[in-house]
Amino acid sequence: MKARIGLLILGWLFLAVAGTRQGHSEEVALAWTGETWTSLTIKVAVDKGFFDREGLKAKLITIRSTELILKALLLGELDYATPLPSMGAAAFRGLPVKIVGVLVKGTGYAIISKPEIKSVRELAGSKIAISSFGAASDFAAYTLLSKHGLDPNKDVIMLNVGGTASRFAALVGGAVDATVVSSPFEYKAEKQGFRTLVSVQELAGIVRLPNAGIAVTQTKIRANPEQIVRVLRALRAATLFVQREPKQTISILESFLKLDPTAAERFYQMYKDQFPLEMKAPDEVLDEFKAMAGFRLRIKEKPFADVVSIRDWSFVEKVK
Repeated sequence: MKARIGLLILGWLFLAVAGTRQGHSEEVALAWTGETWTSLTIKVAVDKGFFDREGLKAKLITIRSTELILKALLLGELDYATPLPSMGAAAFRGLPVKIVGVLVKGTGYAIISKPEIKSVRELAGSKIAISSFGAASDFAAYTLLSKHGLDPNKDVIMLNVGGTASRFAALVGGAVDATVVSSPFEYKAEKQGFRTLVSVQELAGIVRLPNAGIAVTQTKIRANPEQIVRVLRALRAATLFVQREPKQTISILESFLKLDPTAAERFYQMYKDQFPLEMKAPDEVLDEFKAMAGFRLRIKEKPFADVVSIRDWSFVEKVK
Protein backbone atom coordinates (compact mmCIF):
# COMPACT_ATOMS: atom_id res chain seq x y z
CA MET A 1 0.00 0.00 0.00
CA LYS A 2 3.01 2.23 0.53
CA ALA A 3 3.35 2.62 -3.23
CA ARG A 4 4.30 6.22 -3.69
CA ILE A 5 1.50 8.32 -5.12
CA GLY A 6 4.21 10.23 -6.96
CA LEU A 7 4.58 7.22 -9.27
CA LEU A 8 0.86 7.33 -10.02
CA ILE A 9 0.87 10.96 -11.00
CA LEU A 10 3.68 10.63 -13.56
CA GLY A 11 2.22 11.65 -16.88
CA TRP A 12 -0.40 13.93 -15.38
CA LEU A 13 -0.16 17.61 -16.16
CA PHE A 14 2.52 19.43 -14.22
CA LEU A 15 2.62 23.18 -14.57
CA ALA A 16 5.81 24.40 -13.00
CA VAL A 17 5.82 28.12 -12.50
CA ALA A 18 9.21 29.78 -12.56
CA GLY A 19 9.87 32.88 -10.52
CA THR A 20 11.89 33.90 -7.53
CA ARG A 21 12.16 36.65 -5.02
CA GLN A 22 15.67 37.84 -4.21
CA GLY A 23 17.13 34.87 -6.07
CA HIS A 24 15.45 32.24 -3.91
CA SER A 25 12.14 30.42 -4.08
CA GLU A 26 10.54 27.62 -2.11
CA GLU A 27 8.68 25.03 -4.17
CA VAL A 28 5.14 24.11 -3.16
CA ALA A 29 2.91 21.53 -4.84
CA LEU A 30 -0.80 22.36 -5.09
CA ALA A 31 -3.32 19.90 -6.51
CA TRP A 32 -6.44 20.98 -8.35
CA THR A 33 -8.95 19.13 -10.49
CA GLY A 34 -8.61 21.33 -13.55
CA GLU A 35 -9.45 24.66 -15.08
CA THR A 36 -12.81 25.82 -13.74
CA TRP A 37 -13.96 29.20 -12.50
CA THR A 38 -13.58 28.07 -8.89
CA SER A 39 -9.83 27.85 -9.55
CA LEU A 40 -9.63 31.38 -10.96
CA THR A 41 -7.77 32.95 -8.05
CA ILE A 42 -5.19 30.14 -8.13
CA LYS A 43 -4.62 30.84 -11.82
CA VAL A 44 -4.35 34.59 -11.17
CA ALA A 45 -1.91 34.06 -8.30
CA VAL A 46 0.33 32.10 -10.66
CA ASP A 47 0.04 34.33 -13.74
CA LYS A 48 0.38 37.63 -11.90
CA GLY A 49 3.32 36.55 -9.75
CA PHE A 50 1.63 36.68 -6.35
CA PHE A 51 3.26 33.39 -5.34
CA ASP A 52 6.61 34.75 -6.53
CA ARG A 53 6.22 37.77 -4.26
CA GLU A 54 5.97 35.39 -1.32
CA GLY A 55 9.15 33.58 -2.33
CA LEU A 56 7.21 30.56 -3.56
CA LYS A 57 7.54 28.53 -6.73
CA ALA A 58 4.04 27.12 -7.25
CA LYS A 59 3.67 23.80 -9.00
CA LEU A 60 0.06 23.15 -10.00
CA ILE A 61 -0.73 19.48 -10.45
CA THR A 62 -3.90 18.50 -12.25
CA ILE A 63 -5.42 15.34 -10.77
CA ARG A 64 -9.00 14.61 -11.77
CA SER A 65 -9.59 12.12 -8.94
CA THR A 66 -10.17 13.74 -5.56
CA GLU A 67 -9.54 10.33 -3.97
CA LEU A 68 -6.01 10.32 -5.38
CA ILE A 69 -5.49 13.92 -4.30
CA LEU A 70 -6.38 12.94 -0.74
CA LYS A 71 -4.03 9.95 -0.78
CA ALA A 72 -1.18 12.03 -2.19
CA LEU A 73 -1.76 14.73 0.43
CA LEU A 74 -1.72 12.25 3.29
CA LEU A 75 1.48 10.63 1.98
CA GLY A 76 3.21 14.00 1.76
CA GLU A 77 3.45 13.98 -2.05
CA LEU A 78 1.44 17.22 -2.09
CA ASP A 79 1.66 20.31 0.07
CA TYR A 80 -1.83 21.68 -0.55
CA ALA A 81 -5.14 20.36 -1.91
CA THR A 82 -7.74 22.72 -3.34
CA PRO A 83 -10.94 20.65 -3.89
CA LEU A 84 -12.61 21.31 -0.53
CA PRO A 85 -15.66 18.99 -0.53
CA SER A 86 -13.62 15.78 -0.55
CA MET A 87 -11.09 17.22 1.91
CA GLY A 88 -13.82 18.44 4.27
CA ALA A 89 -15.59 15.10 4.13
CA ALA A 90 -12.30 13.33 4.91
CA ALA A 91 -11.69 15.61 7.88
CA PHE A 92 -15.15 14.85 9.26
CA ARG A 93 -14.35 11.14 8.96
CA GLY A 94 -11.38 11.71 11.25
CA LEU A 95 -8.49 11.84 8.77
CA PRO A 96 -5.66 14.26 9.72
CA VAL A 97 -6.67 17.00 7.26
CA LYS A 98 -7.69 20.57 8.02
CA ILE A 99 -9.26 23.35 5.96
CA VAL A 100 -7.18 26.50 6.38
CA GLY A 101 -8.75 28.73 3.73
CA VAL A 102 -11.81 29.06 1.50
CA LEU A 103 -11.50 30.41 -2.06
CA VAL A 104 -15.12 30.36 -3.28
CA LYS A 105 -18.55 30.53 -1.68
CA GLY A 106 -20.42 27.85 -3.64
CA THR A 107 -20.17 24.62 -5.59
CA GLY A 108 -19.72 26.22 -9.00
CA TYR A 109 -22.07 23.61 -10.47
CA ALA A 110 -25.02 23.90 -12.83
CA ILE A 111 -27.41 21.18 -14.03
CA ILE A 112 -27.93 20.82 -17.78
CA SER A 113 -30.40 18.57 -19.55
CA LYS A 114 -32.02 17.64 -22.82
CA PRO A 115 -34.15 20.57 -24.04
CA GLU A 116 -37.44 18.71 -23.55
CA ILE A 117 -36.85 18.47 -19.78
CA LYS A 118 -38.20 21.71 -18.35
CA SER A 119 -38.14 21.18 -14.57
CA VAL A 120 -36.34 19.18 -11.91
CA ARG A 121 -39.49 17.15 -11.30
CA GLU A 122 -39.38 16.05 -14.93
CA LEU A 123 -36.10 14.27 -14.20
CA ALA A 124 -38.12 11.38 -12.74
CA GLY A 125 -37.20 8.22 -14.62
CA SER A 126 -34.11 9.81 -16.19
CA LYS A 127 -30.42 8.97 -16.23
CA ILE A 128 -28.13 11.56 -14.63
CA ALA A 129 -24.35 11.66 -15.04
CA ILE A 130 -22.16 12.43 -12.03
CA SER A 131 -18.39 12.22 -11.57
CA SER A 132 -18.40 9.41 -8.99
CA PHE A 133 -20.58 8.18 -6.14
CA GLY A 134 -19.98 10.13 -2.96
CA ALA A 135 -18.32 13.02 -4.81
CA ALA A 136 -19.44 16.66 -4.70
CA SER A 137 -21.32 16.40 -8.01
CA ASP A 138 -23.20 13.38 -6.66
CA PHE A 139 -24.05 15.23 -3.44
CA ALA A 140 -25.24 18.27 -5.40
CA ALA A 141 -27.55 16.19 -7.60
CA TYR A 142 -28.74 14.08 -4.66
CA THR A 143 -29.59 17.15 -2.57
CA LEU A 144 -31.30 18.95 -5.46
CA LEU A 145 -33.52 15.97 -6.27
CA SER A 146 -34.44 15.48 -2.62
CA LYS A 147 -35.41 19.15 -2.27
CA HIS A 148 -37.79 18.73 -5.22
CA GLY A 149 -39.53 15.67 -3.78
CA LEU A 150 -37.69 12.99 -5.77
CA ASP A 151 -35.97 9.97 -4.25
CA PRO A 152 -32.45 9.88 -5.76
CA ASN A 153 -32.19 6.16 -5.00
CA LYS A 154 -35.44 5.20 -6.71
CA ASP A 155 -36.73 7.89 -9.06
CA VAL A 156 -33.60 8.38 -11.18
CA ILE A 157 -30.56 6.41 -12.30
CA MET A 158 -27.23 7.95 -11.30
CA LEU A 159 -24.30 7.01 -13.52
CA ASN A 160 -20.62 7.34 -12.59
CA VAL A 161 -19.15 8.94 -15.73
CA GLY A 162 -16.10 11.04 -14.77
CA GLY A 163 -15.16 14.67 -15.39
CA THR A 164 -17.36 17.44 -16.75
CA ALA A 165 -16.25 16.92 -20.37
CA SER A 166 -17.02 13.20 -20.17
CA ARG A 167 -20.39 13.86 -18.57
CA PHE A 168 -21.31 16.35 -21.27
CA ALA A 169 -20.23 13.91 -23.96
CA ALA A 170 -22.57 11.35 -22.42
CA LEU A 171 -25.41 13.88 -22.65
CA VAL A 172 -24.58 14.75 -26.26
CA GLY A 173 -24.42 11.06 -27.14
CA GLY A 174 -27.82 10.36 -25.56
CA ALA A 175 -26.44 8.05 -22.87
CA VAL A 176 -27.89 10.29 -20.15
CA ASP A 177 -30.71 12.81 -19.91
CA ALA A 178 -29.03 15.34 -17.63
CA THR A 179 -25.77 16.00 -15.86
CA VAL A 180 -23.97 18.15 -13.32
CA VAL A 181 -21.35 20.41 -14.92
CA SER A 182 -18.75 22.84 -13.66
CA SER A 183 -19.68 26.33 -14.79
CA PRO A 184 -19.31 27.84 -17.40
CA PHE A 185 -19.84 24.56 -19.23
CA GLU A 186 -23.55 25.32 -19.26
CA TYR A 187 -22.81 28.12 -21.72
CA LYS A 188 -21.24 25.66 -24.15
CA ALA A 189 -24.20 23.34 -23.64
CA GLU A 190 -26.71 26.09 -24.40
CA LYS A 191 -24.91 26.86 -27.66
CA GLN A 192 -25.53 23.23 -28.67
CA GLY A 193 -29.22 23.36 -27.84
CA PHE A 194 -29.26 21.90 -24.35
CA ARG A 195 -31.06 23.46 -21.40
CA THR A 196 -29.60 24.97 -18.25
CA LEU A 197 -32.09 23.31 -15.94
CA VAL A 198 -30.60 24.70 -12.73
CA SER A 199 -28.22 27.68 -12.84
CA VAL A 200 -25.12 28.17 -10.70
CA GLN A 201 -26.95 30.73 -8.57
CA GLU A 202 -29.99 28.48 -8.09
CA LEU A 203 -27.94 25.45 -7.10
CA ALA A 204 -25.76 27.54 -4.77
CA GLY A 205 -28.92 28.41 -2.85
CA ILE A 206 -29.56 24.71 -2.24
CA VAL A 207 -26.05 23.26 -1.92
CA ARG A 208 -23.72 25.69 -0.20
CA LEU A 209 -20.53 23.61 -0.29
CA PRO A 210 -17.53 25.83 -1.03
CA ASN A 211 -15.93 23.95 -3.90
CA ALA A 212 -12.39 25.31 -3.66
CA GLY A 213 -10.03 26.31 -0.90
CA ILE A 214 -6.85 25.23 0.79
CA ALA A 215 -6.53 22.03 2.81
CA VAL A 216 -3.39 20.72 4.47
CA THR A 217 -2.36 17.86 6.72
CA GLN A 218 -1.80 18.33 10.42
CA THR A 219 1.82 17.36 9.75
CA LYS A 220 2.15 20.36 7.43
CA ILE A 221 0.68 22.65 10.06
CA ARG A 222 3.28 21.53 12.58
CA ALA A 223 6.20 21.55 10.13
CA ASN A 224 5.71 24.80 8.19
CA PRO A 225 2.94 27.09 9.46
CA GLU A 226 4.67 30.20 8.08
CA GLN A 227 4.54 28.81 4.55
CA ILE A 228 0.78 28.28 4.85
CA VAL A 229 0.36 31.98 5.65
CA ARG A 230 2.38 32.94 2.56
CA VAL A 231 0.31 30.68 0.29
CA LEU A 232 -2.90 32.21 1.63
CA ARG A 233 -1.50 35.73 1.29
CA ALA A 234 -0.75 35.10 -2.39
CA LEU A 235 -4.28 33.83 -2.96
CA ARG A 236 -5.84 36.76 -1.11
CA ALA A 237 -3.85 39.12 -3.34
CA ALA A 238 -5.29 37.27 -6.32
CA THR A 239 -8.81 37.70 -4.93
CA LEU A 240 -8.26 41.44 -4.61
CA PHE A 241 -7.00 41.50 -8.20
CA VAL A 242 -10.14 39.76 -9.47
CA GLN A 243 -12.33 42.30 -7.70
CA ARG A 244 -10.33 45.39 -8.66
CA GLU A 245 -9.14 44.57 -12.19
CA PRO A 246 -12.20 43.50 -14.19
CA LYS A 247 -10.69 44.04 -17.65
CA GLN A 248 -7.60 41.98 -16.95
CA THR A 249 -9.63 39.30 -15.17
CA ILE A 250 -12.07 39.03 -18.07
CA SER A 251 -9.10 38.55 -20.39
CA ILE A 252 -7.81 35.77 -18.14
CA LEU A 253 -11.25 34.15 -18.13
CA GLU A 254 -11.29 34.17 -21.93
CA SER A 255 -8.07 32.17 -22.20
CA PHE A 256 -8.43 30.12 -19.00
CA LEU A 257 -11.97 28.90 -19.68
CA LYS A 258 -11.86 29.26 -23.48
CA LEU A 259 -14.73 31.75 -23.66
CA ASP A 260 -15.53 34.41 -26.21
CA PRO A 261 -15.30 38.02 -24.93
CA THR A 262 -19.06 38.43 -24.44
CA ALA A 263 -19.34 35.22 -22.45
CA ALA A 264 -16.24 36.04 -20.40
CA GLU A 265 -17.77 39.37 -19.36
CA ARG A 266 -21.10 37.71 -18.57
CA PHE A 267 -19.49 35.12 -16.34
CA TYR A 268 -17.18 37.62 -14.67
CA GLN A 269 -20.26 39.50 -13.50
CA MET A 270 -21.67 36.22 -12.22
CA TYR A 271 -18.55 35.07 -10.40
CA LYS A 272 -16.82 38.18 -9.11
CA ASP A 273 -18.60 38.28 -5.74
CA GLN A 274 -18.13 34.57 -5.12
CA PHE A 275 -14.52 34.91 -3.91
CA PRO A 276 -14.49 35.74 -0.17
CA LEU A 277 -11.78 38.18 0.90
CA GLU A 278 -11.91 36.85 4.46
CA MET A 279 -11.19 33.36 3.06
CA LYS A 280 -13.48 31.73 5.62
CA ALA A 281 -16.87 30.01 5.65
CA PRO A 282 -19.41 29.88 8.50
CA ASP A 283 -19.54 26.66 10.48
CA GLU A 284 -23.11 26.02 9.36
CA VAL A 285 -21.83 25.96 5.78
CA LEU A 286 -18.89 23.69 6.62
CA ASP A 287 -21.37 21.34 8.28
CA GLU A 288 -22.55 20.45 4.77
CA PHE A 289 -19.25 18.60 4.35
CA LYS A 290 -20.46 16.35 7.15
CA ALA A 291 -23.66 15.70 5.24
CA MET A 292 -21.57 14.88 2.16
CA ALA A 293 -19.33 12.56 4.18
CA GLY A 294 -22.30 10.45 5.23
CA PHE A 295 -25.03 10.75 2.61
CA ARG A 296 -24.05 7.55 0.78
CA LEU A 297 -23.12 5.56 3.88
CA ARG A 298 -25.62 2.95 5.01
CA ILE A 299 -23.80 2.34 8.29
CA LYS A 300 -21.67 4.92 10.06
CA GLU A 301 -18.68 3.15 11.58
CA LYS A 302 -17.98 5.90 14.11
CA PRO A 303 -19.27 9.38 15.00
CA PHE A 304 -18.14 12.21 12.75
CA ALA A 305 -15.79 14.87 14.07
CA ASP A 306 -17.11 18.23 15.22
CA VAL A 307 -16.97 21.11 12.75
CA VAL A 308 -14.50 23.15 14.83
CA SER A 309 -11.96 20.35 14.51
CA ILE A 310 -11.90 20.32 10.72
CA ARG A 311 -10.89 23.95 10.14
CA ASP A 312 -8.18 26.28 11.39
CA TRP A 313 -8.64 29.97 10.61
CA SER A 314 -5.52 31.10 12.48
CA PHE A 315 -3.55 31.29 9.23
CA VAL A 316 -5.95 33.48 7.26
CA GLU A 317 -6.22 35.73 10.30
CA LYS A 318 -2.48 36.46 9.90
CA VAL A 319 -2.84 37.39 6.23
CA LYS A 320 -2.59 41.14 5.56
